[in-house]
Amino acid sequence: MKKIMVALTASALLVGGSAYAQQGSTGQRSMIEFNADSLLNGVLSFSKSKSKDQNADNSMDLDLRLNYAYQLPQFDKLQLGGGVNYKSGTESGRGDIEDYGFNVAAYLNNTSDLQNAYYASVKWGLEWANTLSGGGRDEVGTIQLAVGKRVDLSYFGIRHLTYTPEIAFVNQDSTTGGALEYSQNLEFRFLQFSVFY
Repeated sequence: MKKIMVALTASALLVGGSAYAQQGSTGQRSMIEFNADSLLNGVLSFSKSKSKDQNADNSMDLDLRLNYAYQLPQFDKLQLGGGVNYKSGTESGRGDIEDYGFNVAAYLNNTSDLQNAYYASVKWGLEWANTLSGGGRDEVGTIQLAVGKRVDLSYFGIRHLTYTPEIAFVNQDSTTGGALEYSQNLEFRFLQFSVFY
């Protein structure tokens, strides 16, 4: 009798485990999120400017913000991940800049169907704002709270891509006592998309 129970338990675990593995391998648990605002501003642009009595100045502007999140198999409404951002170029009031940073993120979705979900997210990160012309460097702590909705675009024949508008509250505080003390913004991100794979 014990051998039969062990055999039944083992076969149930094998069948359940293989079904679970199939669900994970065929499901789209990974997400890359990007904001198309930076694409419209020119993710990569080259410029040359000349001022009176000055040499010509060449610059290359780059604005890149990417986030990655993974749907947890145990809690299928929760995604954990992180992101990177990089911006270089010329900014009014600061001159030549190079800013970079990272964040860790958590998304709580109202359904396990991530491509059609309402969600709330929190992101915590650090950024380093470098002013190349003045030599200043500021370390900035960032917290973002956002709510949004993902809309699956497969109806239009576009698979794996969702339109992801969101409203975000962004709080930034200087940790090194630089020029920025704090900044609080309410952002309406209408040109945001996510790719699932």
